[in-house]
Amino acid sequence: MANSASVNYNKASFSHHFKFNLSEIKDLQPEQFVSSPVFYALDNEWVIDCYPRGTRPEWSRGTSFLVRLHGEYKTVNTTISLSLMKRDGTTSALSHQYRLKGEEEKFSYAIQNSPFKGQVFAYGNYPKLLLAEDIVNNGSFELICTIDNTDIPHKRCSLGVPKSFDLQSQIGQLLESSDTADVTFCVENRSFVCHRLILAARSPVFKAMLFGNMVEATQQQIKIADMCPEVFEAMLHFVYTDSVPSCNSEKTSMKFTQHLFVASDRYAIEGLKALCEDSLCSHISLDTVTTTLAFALQHNFPCLKNACLDFIAEPGTLISWMLTDEYVDFGKSFPFIIAEIRGKINTALSFSNIKIQ
Repeated sequence: MANSASVNYNKASFSHHFKFNLSEIKDLQPEQFVSSPVFYALDNEWVIDCYPRGTRPEWSRGTSFLVRLHGEYKTVNTTISLSLMKRDGTTSALSHQYRLKGEEEKFSYAIQNSPFKGQVFAYGNYPKLLLAEDIVNNGSFELICTIDNTDIPHKRCSLGVPKSFDLQSQIGQLLESSDTADVTFCVENRSFVCHRLILAARSPVFKAMLFGNMVEATQQQIKIADMCPEVFEAMLHFVYTDSVPSCNSEKTSMKFTQHLFVASDRYAIEGLKALCEDSLCSHISLDTVTTTLAFALQHNFPCLKNACLDFIAEPGTLISWMLTDEYVDFGKSFPFIIAEIRGKINTALSFSNIKIQ
């Protein structure tokens, strides 16, 4: 049979998790069902019925769930909703919420050939649930029934945040001051004073470098090689402020963004990586796709590579790209990528009269 997984509740809300084992319900026919144990929520007793193949023969392709009373209903403004837990931890809603405002608004659903005729407060149907791979996990699936008391609002403390209390700007000011700094980075001819704890909190690479067994953990000055000062400065700005600095025309160029992308990947600063990748993807054109694709291949950035391939595979773009001056050199440097480009084309006819160098 089925078993209850967990129960969470407070004064205003009750959430009932109920797990169904497929091996125990897969052979049930339409109109046959299993029921959860009786559970208590908001001064009422409730039961969840699961019809693996529907409440009626004509609905046999869907799995139905009913939330019904087990006993006398006590008047309370109630909202009931149903959802299924997915493998990735998200939920999939099964039905609209049912709002009940006392005795006069009970939702009644008469189940054909069922001993439980009368008050049913929520009904959800999920087509082909027994075949849904994103729902079934280790031979079972989990239903979540949420019952809220709409008489009791969920209160939140809202005192307001004064402008002077701005964590982002206050931490950002530390970058502009040497106060409490405890490490200096030397990049070419420039020095940057920083705070070990902030760097470690933002980057697992910096954490290992500054607090692990690496030699840098004992050094007050650390030399950074293979990076220009402007790129390191922009990366630090993001580390301290969670934003990309306002840059001049040189820094806003794609070349600079590529360098910043490599730096963020080197130090595993995921937020900055995402911003750089999004910027490069948004600027893909016939003039830039070759250099951007070559950059993505050289540094193993698969998402950026796929964005370039998708652009090239657009109708009419492939031929135009192959006629550019950059294509010949690219084909010599990355001959293997041509096969992937072919795979992006929907029809073989697109290649029928194309001779790839």
